[in-house]
Order: sequence, then structure tokens, then C-alpha cells
Amino acid sequence: MQRKKIFYILGAAAVCAALVGTTAFANIGGIKVQTAVVESGSITQTIEAEGHVESEEVKTYYAKVSAPIAFFDVEAGDLVQKGELIITYDTQDLDRNVEQARLQAEALEAGYHGNAAQASELQNAYNEAAALDESYRQAYEAALTNVNDLQYNIEVVADAVEDKKKALDIKIAELQVKIAAKNAAAADDSYEPEERNDFQVEAAQLQIELARLQKEELELQDVGAEPIQNRYFEEAQMYLSELSVQRSSLQQEMLSTKHAAMNASQLKQLAQNAQLADTTLTWNEQEAEKAKEGVTTEFSGVISDILVAEGAYVSEGSPLFTIKDIENVKAVVEVTSYEMADVELGQKASVKIGADTYEGEVSKIRMETVTDAQNNAKLQVEIHINNPDGKIYLGTDTDAVIETGTSKDAILIPNTALYADDQGDYCYLIENGVIAKRYLVCGLESGSCTEVAEGLQAGEQVITDAMTDDNIGKKVSVK
Repeated sequence: MQRKKIFYILGAAAVCAALVGTTAFANIGGIKVQTAVVESGSITQTIEAEGHVESEEVKTYYAKVSAPIAFFDVEAGDLVQKGELIITYDTQDLDRNVEQARLQAEALEAGYHGNAAQASELQNAYNEAAALDESYRQAYEAALTNVNDLQYNIEVVADAVEDKKKALDIKIAELQVKIAAKNAAAADDSYEPEERNDFQVEAAQLQIELARLQKEELELQDVGAEPIQNRYFEEAQMYLSELSVQRSSLQQEMLSTKHAAMNASQLKQLAQNAQLADTTLTWNEQEAEKAKEGVTTEFSGVISDILVAEGAYVSEGSPLFTIKDIENVKAVVEVTSYEMADVELGQKASVKIGADTYEGEVSKIRMETVTDAQNNAKLQVEIHINNPDGKIYLGTDTDAVIETGTSKDAILIPNTALYADDQGDYCYLIENGVIAKRYLVCGLESGSCTEVAEGLQAGEQVITDAMTDDNIGKKVSVK
């Protein structure tokens, strides 16, 4: 089976033509054949493919804010320049939101600082009251100690008076018994007058002692302290009561102050609310700023896929339109499954668009095949066009030639002398005046020649006429 591909050759076509035309016209008898002399030359292998032009950079623009569109005056296919303002927004609602957020943020900030200042003042007042309460506590304890001491002293004095009164009562009772005995003896006739007189004298003396004791008992205090001691005790009790009332009032004030002041958790919540309001204000300001910026193009290109209209309300994230770059373009072509293995990134290519041809290189090989109308698998290859101009229109058809390999000083065989079977590539040639068959290791191919890596040397004669194995060994002569 003869090998076939679509190729073109740079600088080798003339060589192969010369090879085919080179014959030895010596008439040596046998089968007459047309031959070519194997020579060396340069060969470039290529693949021809068809496709269309696409942009290398396609960007869909999305709404960055939620707002009505105030201005949008382009149509699909329009050419726009880099930095051109395409869409403007109506910012009235966004500006109003900013003002409301600012007022709320200011109010919450002021509320937080006011409550924080009040809490600080109440805390200071509480601290001062707590210090005063400690003074009251110390004074109360001292006053209570004084009252207890006075009460103890009064009780001690009272006990002493009571004991003395009991002792006097005993002495008085004893004297009264003695006086009664003396008086009884003085009235007893059994005694002599002098003796009875002595008893009366003794009774009178005892009566004097009794009167003295009775007077001493009358002069004792009424089971208690002296008036001055009682006055001190009463004053101490009044002072202690007054301290207790004042301290109780102070503690009530402290309790009210403590409840009136915001605690740390409450102040933290107010601070967080103020911070949240600031964040909301910042967000609204950013939204308003983005709306004022509108939508500008990041590169020059063609408008396509318009999805909104002037006056429409768009939500953040909604698609608006698409721009396709026309300064960076590519040809997307399809190669057959037999040609896939020869295509590599960076290979040179030429792209014909209309009457113009542009240089380029393979920039991407897509990893998924597509099928053509005959359901054949095709591999899509992207070719970057180096120097595009204003004559290139996106979507137009194109023809491309990809250079898949180049070899210099290669041994070349005309494709008319090359065959292939299940064992590989081979040719028929003249060896010692007879037809011989030789298998070859081939390399690059062009439209007219193929590189031979192994099997032939320059100067050998290959047969370019149609030939079969039946002629092997037969004598041959060159036409």
C-alpha cells in the first residue's frame, strides 16, 4: 500500500524533481524502468487544516452592584476601545443608603461613647462610695466595741454594788439580832441593874453602828453605773445607730449605682453594634463608589452577548455583556486522528485569512476531540497569530499549514518510489543490474519526497515506476 499524506516541501521540491528526472539511458536489456538517484536535501513536513478565527481573550462583564442602568448604548458587533466607559448606573438609591448608614453609624458611635463615659463616672462614684463604706465599717466596728466595753463596765459596776448591798444587809441583820438580844437582856429582871444598864449601853452603841450601815446602804447607787457612765453609754449607742443608718443608706446608693452602670458585656455589645454600623457604612460607600465608576473595558475588542438594556435594574453578579479581544487572536483548526501525534506546542504555522497570510505558532492543543459531519474524530489545535491587523474578523474561516518537522541534509526518496505493507516502508531499486526490494526506516514526509533515516545511501537508484515483488531478481534497464 502506497503511503499518502498532505504535505508541502520547502527547498526540496526541486531536489525530488531532479531525482525523478535523473536516469541512466544505457540500454542493458531486461525490464525497462524509470529511476531516480537518491540524493540529500532539506525537507519540511506539514499538515494542512481548516478552521476559523477566535479571540484569545474573551471576558464577560458582570454587575458589581445592584442598581438601575442609567446609560448603555452599544450593540453586538460594535468595536470598543480599552478604558471606554460602557455602562453608567443610577446612584440615587445608593447615595441615600450611604447617608442613612452614616447617620446610624454616628448615632451608635455617640451612644456607645456616652454610655461608656456614664459607666466610667458611675464606676468612679461606686469606687468612692465603696471606699467610704469601708470607713463606715471601720467606724461602726469601733463604735460597737466601745458600746460593748461601756456595757461591760456598767455590768461590772452593777455587780459590785449588788454584792456590797448584800454584805451590808447581812451586817444590818446581824446587828439587829444583837440589838434585839441586848434589849432583851436589859429588860430581863434576872440581871442586876448595872448589868442591864450595860446591856442598854451596848444596845445603843450597836444601834449607832446599825444606823451607819443603813446610811451607807442608802448611799449606794441604784444597781447600776453612775449617771455619767449611763450618759456615755447612751451616746455611744446613738452614735452606733447613726452609723448603721448612714452605712445602710450608702450601701443602697452603691447598689443603685452598680445597677445603673452598664457592665462590660453590655458596653462590648454597644461597641460591636457601632462597629457593625461602621462596616455597613463602609460597604455602602464602596457600593456607591463602584456604581459611580460604572463599567469600563479592560481591553479593545468587539461587543457580543448583550444581556441587559438601558433602564433595566440589575442585581450584583448579573451578566451584562461580553467583549472579545481583537488584538490577540488565534486560528482554531482541526486535524485528523492520524495527524494528532505529529502536532506539538510551539510549532510554526501559517494562517491564511481571505487573501492575506499571517505567521503564527501552535499555542494550545485541546485535550478533547470533536467529531465532524462524517463522525470522524478531530483534534482542535489553536494557532496564535503573531501580527494581526484590522483585516481579521472574528469567526471567519481560515486555512492553516502547520510545520510539524524540518530536517537538513536528509536522504530523500521520491514518494513515487515508496511503498508500505504490514512490515513497514520499502522501495524497489537496482542492485547489480537486477531489481531488488529493501525495507526502510522513514522520517519526515512532504508532498513529493520522504526522508529515509535508514536503508538508503546517496547515489543509489530507486525505481519510480509501478512495481511488484514478482519482478524481484529480474534484469533491469533504465528507460
